[in-house]
Amino acid sequence: MTLFFKGMKPFEISLFIVLGLTAVVLPFSWVLSTWMLGLLVVNSCVLAVVSRRFGNPSLQKWARWSLWLLVAFYLLQVVSLIYTANMKEAGTMLMHRLPLLIFPLCCLMCDTAFLTRDRQRMLVWLLTGSLVVKFFIRLVYILCTSHKIVFSSTFDPVHHSYMAMYLLFVLGFLYSEWFYYRNEMKKWMLWSLGIIAAVIMAYIVLVLSRAGIAGLVLMVGMVIIHLIFKAKEVRLGLIALALALTAGIGVFFLLPESSRRLTKTFEEMSEGDTSDARYLIFGSSMKAIGQSLPFGVGIGDRSDVLAQIYEETGEEYAIKAQYNSHNIYLDAMVTMGIPGILLLLAVFVVPAVGAYKRRDFITLSLIYSIAFSGLFEAVLNRQMGVVFMGLFWFILMAGEKKSGELE
Repeated sequence: MTLFFKGMKPFEISLFIVLGLTAVVLPFSWVLSTWMLGLLVVNSCVLAVVSRRFGNPSLQKWARWSLWLLVAFYLLQVVSLIYTANMKEAGTMLMHRLPLLIFPLCCLMCDTAFLTRDRQRMLVWLLTGSLVVKFFIRLVYILCTSHKIVFSSTFDPVHHSYMAMYLLFVLGFLYSEWFYYRNEMKKWMLWSLGIIAAVIMAYIVLVLSRAGIAGLVLMVGMVIIHLIFKAKEVRLGLIALALALTAGIGVFFLLPESSRRLTKTFEEMSEGDTSDARYLIFGSSMKAIGQSLPFGVGIGDRSDVLAQIYEETGEEYAIKAQYNSHNIYLDAMVTMGIPGILLLLAVFVVPAVGAYKRRDFITLSLIYSIAFSGLFEAVLNRQMGVVFMGLFWFILMAGEKKSGELE
């Protein structure tokens, strides 16, 4: 451990610890992870003062742009206060999304060159370890209380879409670890990595998130394609394909509730069944967008506008549940119109291009997990989503990394 912190100054060590603690507590309590923001701000300010430098010279251009775009996305919501009516709701939402401003500004404020690639990996490993520990805690609890595995919120009280988002990110990270460092790993390490990946995939299946299951299938498909066609590892790709098919068949027969959750949705879509609540939600969101272009209704009025549309359609359950758009792209357009959706897409595209050029699978996995989960859930409406995004935006954009380091 001493060697791991070698060369780091005291306030760099404390900042690393704050980031690590936030990653560890996030899967257990987003409230505690939110309270860590205060320590992050204080530590970043002190680090900047002690080093006598306000600004981060270690950032690459694409990383700096990625952080400023996230700041701009938050500030655009502040600008929407000009034409929003419900100021109370606006204040609540801006407070919920405050991590999208705090994390990037802290990263831009102080020199984070100490966050080398290995230290970044360690922080993601802390999140991974926390998720694995929680999986077994929940599994033991369920088996001891009901003598069977129960799905969805009973298995994990954290909202299933957000938990699936964490898990997809970690799964992509594990593939990155295997792909780049497998030649340095001993056999027991490779087996451990495989077991952890299996636990993460089982976790996704057990929380019963349609977005998570669909995201898992798509990610496995991308891994197989990457191995066969990009990395030219045809044998490994075919083995991965065989394992994926075996696992899929196993889930279909052993855990039919999980497979039915996804297949039923596809059947309803192919048959034109519009009874699913998301048809109403997405349709109402599109109607709100059409009424409020080009600048949206503002950060405070989106819930009121959607509630009014639900009332016009006579859907009592939607009114009672106060459904939001359940989609970050629709939510951005309802709230901020065309500027909002363009800025949100830029938030994802700029770091994705930078990460792709560097073959940085970890950052690509982060963007994929948020962008894909955002198709099914407005993941930036809750702090369990914005803290996750802000934290790892900070971690993975920070540090001085040479182009092609991962190749």
